Amino acid sequence: MSESRDPIPGSATARALPPDLQGKRVLITGGTGTTGKTLTLWLLSETDTEEILIYSRDEQKHHELQLDPEFDPARVRSVIGDVRDLDQLTHSLKDVSVVFHTAAMKHVHLAEQHPIEAHKTNVLGTRNVVEAALAQKVDRVIASSTDKAVDPANVYGNTKFMMELELLNADRERAGNTRFDVIRHGNMLGSKGSVVPLFIEQAKKGCLTITYPAMTRFWIGQKDLVDAFHRCLSQSGGGEIHIPRSPACRIDVLAHAISEEANQDVIGMRPGEKQHEVLTAISEGPRLRDFGSHLVVYPPSSTSPGGEPVADDFQLRSDLAPQLNISEMRSLLQSEGWLTE
Repeated sequence: MSESRDPIPGSATARALPPDLQGKRVLITGGTGTTGKTLTLWLLSETDTEEILIYSRDEQKHHELQLDPEFDPARVRSVIGDVRDLDQLTHSLKDVSVVFHTAAMKHVHLAEQHPIEAHKTNVLGTRNVVEAALAQKVDRVIASSTDKAVDPANVYGNTKFMMELELLNADRERAGNTRFDVIRHGNMLGSKGSVVPLFIEQAKKGCLTITYPAMTRFWIGQKDLVDAFHRCLSQSGGGEIHIPRSPACRIDVLAHAISEEANQDVIGMRPGEKQHEVLTAISEGPRLRDFGSHLVVYPPSSTSPGGEPVADDFQLRSDLAPQLNISEMRSLLQSEGWLTE
């Protein structure tokens, strides 16, 4: 097993920015996190972005990023700041054309314990991003959301649901030329503090802690996530939710894919956890279109959305989606650089 990873596994063709955004400045909130770093490596390797501003309140992560040779200091600049701080955010967005909003308080159990803090970062912080982007006349804002925002059953999901509403409402009001969109996706493989690196560490000691064996989750890799952001930047007219299709897998199958020798200790579901996740809500059906590799929820004002309509009772659910077996899940982990072949 190995944790050394290719910058963007599987990326073969260049995904350049749209012509009107080429050579511009991009700011990534929560840029020192896994999603932020993935987007940064894409911008460095496949686009001509002039400067990438990494906006994050985590001083230690900034320090680690600056020591990492993969992040070109000539094009990447650290900005210590919190999305809760409107003044700093507004100042940092001067002359920025694109914002990727990935900052979030994301651990389900911690959000359950500290709901007001989760609200301050995920909802009020997003409101600050909207206001700062409008004040500085940013062209595009694309936020990273989660399947937990659909039919939310916990604090984290509710705050991400509200985050989506803030952005879609900002686009609907369209006070300037700024466009706002959302990428709603499943669990990113190997994100910091998530179950994949946890299981890899636990496997070294011979026992993996499983909350509920039949629990299912959607899993998205770095390449597919970057594809989703690139597609949204290139195709969206604003006010859209882009949903990449991702494979699903039971948690016990994931555990076996990481280590078939280790024991599995079932500890029970934690407060706020769902057994299964959904990426689309039934209420979104009239505005939802299927493009095969992805789905898009269009704003009510859209007149020619394209794609194929879905059935009235359609939902993209992790328990009803095709399930990866142990071999397939192991191959996915290997392709992402989390396991050696």
